[in-house]
Parts: sequence; C-alpha cells; structure tokens
Amino acid sequence: MTLNAPSRLALGKTLAEKAGRIALDYFRAPDLKTDSKGPGDVVTEADFAVERMLRAAILEAFPEDAIIGEELGGKAVAKGYTWLADPIDGTVNFARRLSYFCVSLALLKDGQPIAAWVFDPVTDELFWADEEHGARLGDTPIACSRNDSMVDAVVGLGFSGRHEPELYRNCVAALSDHDVEFRRLGAGALCLAHVAAGRLDAYVEPHMNPWDAVGGLFIAATAGAVTKDYLAANGLEHGAPVFAASPATAERLLAILPAMESGTPQHRQNDTRSAGEAAT
Repeated sequence: MTLNAPSRLALGKTLAEKAGRIALDYFRAPDLKTDSKGPGDVVTEADFAVERMLRAAILEAFPEDAIIGEELGGKAVAKGYTWLADPIDGTVNFARRLSYFCVSLALLKDGQPIAAWVFDPVTDELFWADEEHGARLGDTPIACSRNDSMVDAVVGLGFSGRHEPELYRNCVAALSDHDVEFRRLGAGALCLAHVAAGRLDAYVEPHMNPWDAVGGLFIAATAGAVTKDYLAANGLEHGAPVFAASPATAERLLAILPAMESGTPQHRQNDTRSAGEAAT
C-alpha cells in the first residue's frame, strides 16, 4: 500500500533519533570494530548496524521506496520517493571518540528534496526541515546568521583525499589573508545544520556525496542560506561541490575563495524549496 508523505515525514523523524541512539551506544562502548575504506576513510560496525536498521524500517513501512545509503548503496527513482541515509557522518571522528558526528536522512519526491533530518546524538539535537514547517531545531524555528562582518564570521571547511591538496592550502590562505576564522570539524552534514542554525556563517567543501550533502543543504537553504545548485551539478549520481552561506556573507566569501564549486549560487532566504532546485 502506498502511504502519504506525512507518514514518511513522521517516520523520518523517528528513525533519525533512533539511529542516533544506536550510534551513541556504539560510541560509548569500550570496543568498536573499525575497517578502512581507503586513505582517510573508515567504516565501523556502527555504520552498518545503523544503516541496516534504517533500511529495514523504511522498507517495512514503504516497500516501494528507494534508498541510497553510504555503506550499502542504492539508486534514486525519478518518480516516487527516495531516501538518502548516512548512518554516521563524521565516522573518523566517531571511530576516534571525537564527539562531532551525526545521522543524516533526506527524503526526495520525484527527485527533489522535500524533508531532511540531521540528528546529533551527543547533544540530543534534531535539526530538520520540511515544506510545511520550515527549518527547525527540535520545535524551535531556526534561521542562518545575520552577521555581516567577515572579520567576525566563522566558516566551516571540508576536504578529503578526493581534492587536490593545493586547493585546500589556497582556501585556507585566502581565508587567513582576509582574517576570516575557519573550522574543519569533520562532519559536513552537521556543519550544514549549524549554518542553518546560525552557529556557522558558511560551509564549503569541493565535493560531497549525496547522503552527506542533500539533507544538510535542504535544511540550510530552508533556513535562508545561499546555496549552490547541488542536484543540477549531478550530485545524486556523482556527488558535487557544496556551498552554503548566510546572505550577509555569501557574496564576499565567494569573492575571496578559490574556484572550488560549480553552478550558480541560489538565494534561498524564506524559501522552502530544495537547495538543488533551480531558481525560477
């Protein structure tokens, strides 16, 4: 039986929080099995346990839905619903018992995001957005920063082995030359949620996979952030650059950063459409 979107929205919230509780139990356990997926990229038994739980619960409720997860793969559908799941974003932090990580879920309808949830189990904070309620932290509406001073701005950065090392050095140099504070915190989805909540003024990463990027970008865009068009850059298939910034800092930040993103910034202030939907 095909159930409606509100039923999926309720499930998304429940699953994000449940996944976070499972992840937190593994995080606090004395032994954690960890494997390498490549240089600078790890996976733990918690990643698999959380993703399997998410898949089982979604498919039990909505067997016709598609799921794309970081660990077990999948493919989006052009018509109908697709879930994007990162069971633990910030796995390197998680494996080293550094408490900056999250669970990220996003729900697409006909290829466009309609809701997203980013849950930080350490702080017990659920960042979420949908087309009816806007962007929220728990029950409280949130909006991106109004800070209009680059000297007072704090920018989140993300880099990996997929990027040229020189690009990272140039980015750091550009921010340093303009006295802009930056943080490399290690969990892009959570950084994007913090842009939505005004805790970071911006977040930039040359390439993010869709299970990391789509949910956080949707929440940030719904909270009023300027974003780049991730889906138009074929992000669902291959990943894409990520840019999200408060309206007060976006233009000036783009002017000083090296060219690491693609597409045109889309201003999403007071707009609940997806970060990947072209402006009209």
